[in-house]
Amino acid sequence: MDIDREQVYIKLESKYSVDLNTHVYIEDIGEVYCTDENIKKKVERLKVYNGKDREAYDYISGKDIVKKILETIDNVDITIIGGPDVLLEVKGKEEENSLLKALKISLVMAVLFFGAAVAIINFYEDVGMNKTMEKVYYTITGVKKENPLILTIPLSLGTGIGMFTFFSRVFSFSKRRRQEPGPMELELFLYDRDIEDSILNELKDSEKNDAGGGIMGKQY
Repeated sequence: MDIDREQVYIKLESKYSVDLNTHVYIEDIGEVYCTDENIKKKVERLKVYNGKDREAYDYISGKDIVKKILETIDNVDITIIGGPDVLLEVKGKEEENSLLKALKISLVMAVLFFGAAVAIINFYEDVGMNKTMEKVYYTITGVKKENPLILTIPLSLGTGIGMFTFFSRVFSFSKRRRQEPGPMELELFLYDRDIEDSILNELKDSEKNDAGGGIMGKQY
């Protein structure tokens, strides 16, 4: 005699942030739907991830969740709704430092101010960098000087360092931050995905056209 299995539906989140040394349960990363309240509570309280003592990115697979449930609870059918995996962001509580925060804000304001000033001067000088630096130097010192190296050298170094910093994560003290992809890596990932989607669509369209041509040929 067959025993009717209880249907359990789990709608998983795509991402979940968890503190250090904190375990993750199914109720943390998804919503459980089941007509049997006891089974629902058992499923929700199942631990699917052990806490870590360092910051990092990790993930929980839907397949591992199903396996864990079936090993623990009998006579249930599991249906995962949503994505197959849950991205975990393991991070510690950030301590606010008022002085450091004020310095960061001041630095950003200074970069934006001087960057906007140079951009405006470049616009009116038809992107003549030498003339721009000469005008900036004259505005600050009141002395006219051709090719002021005291400005052009830091500008050249700052441009290279700024680009390297923007496209890299090597300066972060957090392992979790260093795991994050840079802007260039994201663009390349999106580019590859767009190519794959485009090729797949072309293949599907070609298949449909071939099938349509065959049907039309037979009718003719």
